[in-house]
Amino acid sequence: MNTAMRRLRHALLVSLVLPALALAQSYPTRPVTLVLPFPPGGLVDLVARRVSQKVSDDLKQPIVIESKAGGGGTIGPAYVKGAAADGYTLLMANNSTQAINVSLMPKLQYDPVRDFAPITMLVSTSHVLVVPQASPAKSVGSLIALAKASPQGLTYASAGIGGGGHLLGEMLKTDAGIELHHVPFKGAAPAMIEVLAGRIDLYFEAVALAVPRVKEGRIRALATSARKRLPLLPEVPTMAEAGFPNVQADAWFALFAPAGTPPAIVRRLNGAFGAALRDPEVARPLLENGLELIPGTPEKLGATVSADIARYGKLIRAIGATAE
Repeated sequence: MNTAMRRLRHALLVSLVLPALALAQSYPTRPVTLVLPFPPGGLVDLVARRVSQKVSDDLKQPIVIESKAGGGGTIGPAYVKGAAADGYTLLMANNSTQAINVSLMPKLQYDPVRDFAPITMLVSTSHVLVVPQASPAKSVGSLIALAKASPQGLTYASAGIGGGGHLLGEMLKTDAGIELHHVPFKGAAPAMIEVLAGRIDLYFEAVALAVPRVKEGRIRALATSARKRLPLLPEVPTMAEAGFPNVQADAWFALFAPAGTPPAIVRRLNGAFGAALRDPEVARPLLENGLELIPGTPEKLGATVSADIARYGKLIRAIGATAE
């Protein structure tokens, strides 16, 4: 390569790198909106509020949390898909909205891979199979017997179509050979209200939201979907221990931006959210709520989304789950 060509190449690199560096250094100059696809009171809301204050301090701009619930978690992602790709509108979503809905909803109004720039994974959790405190079921076995003895079967709640609670309910229905009727709600909070009132027979709820109510004696935990017993509920068996090893699924929560967001901004956000999760004051309450902290690279999140679309697609076809 001659001197002229080297100079031209250097000039081109400088022209590309310097604006990106300047963008990363100046971003953000105004508040950032963090869109949640579920209503307040659920696990996504808990994680967002725990992490956002630390990130706001890092970015030196407010993080405005905005709930856009409905449509089985599809309204929030569809909204962020259409937002400007400038780093000022972000999406905190889960494997339901970004991986499961692809197979459940043929008319999904966004493509989880094409329409979003992955930023970072945040946390993951398993689920707890709970029943109302007044339920006669004291174990998974007695719950199965109760369902088989009921002419109409039993009802199970979920925080929305396609979520972990929905799929786990369908897995139990198939593996146990019982009649279960899905009752989806617009989020975890309204679902739990019905369980607490005894109007729903069972519910696979995220650990963070189930444990406090179990400890208070307001609901009864029969099993967890975790691979091993949870430190927060050491006396509660896993679904595998209860005789149903195939009834297992974790939920993850992650951060996305609209596709086309500059890589420099993606890296800035990745660093800020990763640092927040490593802060002991942020991490402690999340860990105490049974969450696993799993920040990582944008590339790793993108690979996880693609892999889960394939994995859950196979599962959904096998159990015949659909978005009613």
